[in-house]
Amino acid sequence: MQLAGVIILALVLRLINLDKPEGLWNDEYVSWFVASTPFAKGFWQEVLKQCHMPLYYLYLKPFSNCSDFVLRLTSVLPSVLAVPVMYLTGKEYSKKTALQMALVTAVLSFLIYYAQEVRFYSLLFLFSSLMLFFTVRIKNCKKGLLGYVISAMLVLLTHVLGIIYVCFNTLYLKKKSKYVIPAFIFVAILLFPIGINILRMLPSSQWWSVFSLNNILFLFSDFYSPILTNNVNVPQVFFYNKDFLWMLLILVPTLIGLYGFIRGSLKERGLFCICIAVIITMSALALSGKVVFITKYLIEILPIMILLFVLGMQNKYGNLLYSIFIIFHLFAVFTPYYTAKIYRSEGHKLVCDVINKQNPNKIVFTYYDKSRFERYLEINVPSYWIDKTMRFVYLDNPSKILEDVKIGERVSVVFLDSVSFIPENLIEESKTRNLPEMFITFSVIKHSLLKAINDNYRDYSVDKNGSWTVVTATRFK
Repeated sequence: MQLAGVIILALVLRLINLDKPEGLWNDEYVSWFVASTPFAKGFWQEVLKQCHMPLYYLYLKPFSNCSDFVLRLTSVLPSVLAVPVMYLTGKEYSKKTALQMALVTAVLSFLIYYAQEVRFYSLLFLFSSLMLFFTVRIKNCKKGLLGYVISAMLVLLTHVLGIIYVCFNTLYLKKKSKYVIPAFIFVAILLFPIGINILRMLPSSQWWSVFSLNNILFLFSDFYSPILTNNVNVPQVFFYNKDFLWMLLILVPTLIGLYGFIRGSLKERGLFCICIAVIITMSALALSGKVVFITKYLIEILPIMILLFVLGMQNKYGNLLYSIFIIFHLFAVFTPYYTAKIYRSEGHKLVCDVINKQNPNKIVFTYYDKSRFERYLEINVPSYWIDKTMRFVYLDNPSKILEDVKIGERVSVVFLDSVSFIPENLIEESKTRNLPEMFITFSVIKHSLLKAINDNYRDYSVDKNGSWTVVTATRFK
């Protein structure tokens, strides 16, 4: 009955604000687009263009014709299923540990956030939880090798960076079962062709952020507190928000989480070493420019971090600290900082709401092509775009994209502010500061188009919605 109550709590928390009015944002759109591509019309070709493995796209495929709400439910399901899996893992230690692990899994804001995204992270957490369960089983009684191999394969088929976690986890188990290493080699050989291709694609998608020590600090606060920070670009300082409630929500649970994690490491040093090895490896890859260090890329170690935290709470003050930890996460539900209330400022529906209202004769998109928005567009008019693949074609004269707009026609031009934010007078300086080329290029394109509109158009309408700016105007010369 206690476990059933925890599962119901997990479901309720994940259904709060599940239907996002902002619509799908870019990464979610990619998930949907790949899954919706028919097998006979290039599904596998689209998979191989991505920097992640194919299993999630196959999982999402039966739902690809459904609404945004149903698409998000596909992430809710594995997130809730992970609760009983974590319970079974904790039961390998004690019933109390099992219930505490299940409750932490149910309330963690990080897991709730990704339970509401059309991405593979909830599914990956479920597989990682299964992998931890079989790891503990093998450690305790040397049973569960087949389950471990299957769960490891599921991790590898879901996340290209899962190889780091699976490798260190398998090395940890090699003394427990002589068959673990051969099984891992067998799985690696099976997945080698897909993995090599996708690893080749990965660095080209990781241009938008640089590594700092704050990434590691925010890793722990993202995992243990209700405040999520390291989703995209890490702030320069840890306390970037001076609001007292915000600081309380991030500081108290993070400190309790770290306390439990460190104390738990004394009981499970091998599992602790897996976490540290993965963090160090990801840091090295981020420093070399191969990947971006963001919390979701390390979600495989979160089941271990939950286990270590709960084990660390088993002392004189543990029950009190554990209760405070849970209370803070439940209290966060009623604050403006709750994870389910986070605004998806790059949602594609935000753009379409403006365009549908303006009802232009033509549309010009920058950074993304028209296909990103067709899910929400209610009008069918000629559209043009300068996307990431064509940016250099237009760089010398971006305004030529407007040549097909006739006198008297009204055009809407769409800018993604988060990649075109550099002021015109700072463009040259930005080049010397080693800002990513993409930011500089699309800032140049934005200023060029705005100048052309200013010179040749009238009846301006400038609409800002989230991270988007839509400029609508009528050509008069």
